Amino acid sequence: MKSILTMAWTAEDPSAFDLAAKLARSFGARVVGMEPPSYGVMSMAWADAGMGAPIGGGLAEDAEERQRVAAVKQAFEQRLAGLVSEWRSADDSGPTAIGVIGRAYDMIVMPQPGPLPKMPESVFETALFDSGRPVLVVPAGYGGMVGKKILFAWNGSTESARAISLSMPMLSRAESIEVMSVDGAGGMVPGPSSAEIAQSLAASASRSPTSTSSRPIGRPARPSSTPPCRSAPT
Repeated sequence: MKSILTMAWTAEDPSAFDLAAKLARSFGARVVGMEPPSYGVMSMAWADAGMGAPIGGGLAEDAEERQRVAAVKQAFEQRLAGLVSEWRSADDSGPTAIGVIGRAYDMIVMPQPGPLPKMPESVFETALFDSGRPVLVVPAGYGGMVGKKILFAWNGSTESARAISLSMPMLSRAESIEVMSVDGAGGMVPGPSSAEIAQSLAASASRSPTSTSSRPIGRPARPSSTPPCRSAPT
């Protein structure tokens, strides 16, 4: 992994920059920070999609927007000091830009999305679905490192296999890898078992992990007298 694209929405949550810097040091990677889209651009995108601006979001004045972007840029430069990095300003940095630009990078590191003032979900989703690259989501306030102990959810599908391929730079350095699958109807599609994937990962790792295991989980049968549970929409 030699190139990382990262974005933060506000300077108050620079966790994505912190983790991108740690990964860059570990892999000897170049990091590019991407300017977040403005609220004005986001509001036009929401209007084009027939959506209103999020409740409580409001529209910041131009001066406030410039201040927000400048603070994010400063946070990036502070955390990436001494590393090979650059800041990418994009006049057309709309909600879909990161999905297009991200195709040229090995990984995208972003903050966890949520209601404003967090990163809008539409920006995260275009990175996830349009870039074709792995997206590492960083919770607010996270200050640790990732990749030492990995739990991988496996269901036998082509998509799961592709996720493994995209994650190999991280998986190949892990100290331990556990492959989890869910037995029963709907849990697996025809394909290799979790044990076979664990064995494959152990053979493919650039340095042998201390442990590689599989964990099939059976779905307990629900008593017929118990009504099915439905989760409330989030």
